[in-house]
Amino acid sequence: MEKINIGIIGLGRISDLHVLGYLDNPEVRLYAVSTRTEETGRQKQREWKADRYYRDYRELLADPRVDAVDILTPQKLHEQMVIEAAAAGKHIMIQKPMTIDLPSADRMLSAVRDLDTVYKVIENYIFYPPLMKAKELIDSGAIGEPINMRIKFISGSSGGWEIDPRTWEWRMQENIEGRGMQTFDHGHHMWCIAWYLLGEIDKVFAWIDSADGVVDCPANIVWKYKEGTRYGICDYTHAWDMHMPSKYYANDEWFEITGSKGMILVNRATGNLRSGPPLSWFDGTRSQWIHFEDLDADWGSSFRNAVHNYIGAIKGREAPLLTGEQARKILVIALAIIQSSRECREVYIDEFDQEDPAGYAVRRHAEEVKAVTSRRGLTLEELRQMGRIL
Repeated sequence: MEKINIGIIGLGRISDLHVLGYLDNPEVRLYAVSTRTEETGRQKQREWKADRYYRDYRELLADPRVDAVDILTPQKLHEQMVIEAAAAGKHIMIQKPMTIDLPSADRMLSAVRDLDTVYKVIENYIFYPPLMKAKELIDSGAIGEPINMRIKFISGSSGGWEIDPRTWEWRMQENIEGRGMQTFDHGHHMWCIAWYLLGEIDKVFAWIDSADGVVDCPANIVWKYKEGTRYGICDYTHAWDMHMPSKYYANDEWFEITGSKGMILVNRATGNLRSGPPLSWFDGTRSQWIHFEDLDADWGSSFRNAVHNYIGAIKGREAPLLTGEQARKILVIALAIIQSSRECREVYIDEFDQEDPAGYAVRRHAEEVKAVTSRRGLTLEELRQMGRIL
């Protein structure tokens, strides 16, 4: 294969970011685009100089000249499209989250498992240069043993680029069905970074509210890692009277990771709410800050890098990130957060693959209470009196 012929299915706003990784890549030809809205499809075809426009994505999948697809449709449509793309023998990259529930995820994984093609779920934040540098520093031991991470998300009422009103229609439908546009859809980015930087998550606790009855904010989510004594926290805020300085979406995020001998601050991502260097590292052994001023902090670069990973995987140079199995892990975290908020309890990640999830949760909780009594020398009666258990 010389140049890889790419077909993009779904031409919403996010496609303008994905295309950055194709138009600058000599290994790729953006061959075809597909969307049900012909006016949009023809406009993108001209703008990106694609050879073909298909109103029906199945016609794109049937085109033998298409080597690989990039599926950018609403989550509820992912499963069927992936299964059909796999049957057509295409390499597949799909927008996160991979789907809406675990049975659907497992059917998708089954469809692609034995194929000699690439299956990747795109997650751009793990390819954002400041967060990639944070990962490098953590893995090198620059902050010692990681202890805690904090994530701040804030969205405004205006700012950034224009969004097609039709986008909000399917996002509102997701809200109605219980998958918040922030904590589930955008949340995938946050839970993926939590996993990417500090490892596997054991359990979560969440409060998800809504100040306006529409956006799932404010929300506060905490989690505990499986390894060591590590914790994380993320707070979501929607500031309905705030204009957000951003050339992309009207939101921003920043990240703080603290270890036994230092800390890392990633000062922005989507937007430009905060000034200063993209990343700062406090070296606690020398008691000094090191500021990384020259890192590429353009959020669009994360999409370019993520798409390049897809092409590299097709060419056999590198592994796709995220794999389907990794994306399923992030989906479980998102579902656990929803369940925790609904049931007002800690939810264990491993519950979702148990035959008796409720029984598993009760046993895990009992084991933890027993460990507390042993470690602190408390009796069960003392714990009851303290209100620690029912």
